[in-house]
Amino acid sequence: RSMNTLGQITSYAAAQLSTQFCTHAFSLLIVCDHAHIIRWDREGAIVTSAIDYNNEPYLAGFFHRY
Repeated sequence: RSMNTLGQITSYAAAQLSTQFCTHAFSLLIVCDHAHIIRWDREGAIVTSAIDYNNEPYLAGFFHRY
């Protein structure tokens, strides 16, 4: 099931990067009480470590900046 999710979000990011003139894109993956921010570019992806968004301010800070 996780491989299906990975393939699906990868295909969404590839479609977005191929149809828009941009150098990178961000995705947010939420799993239960944790979130991962994914930065996509034409070379691949960088994934943050798990963020406990109920107790840590990092996710709110990300949305505030972007």
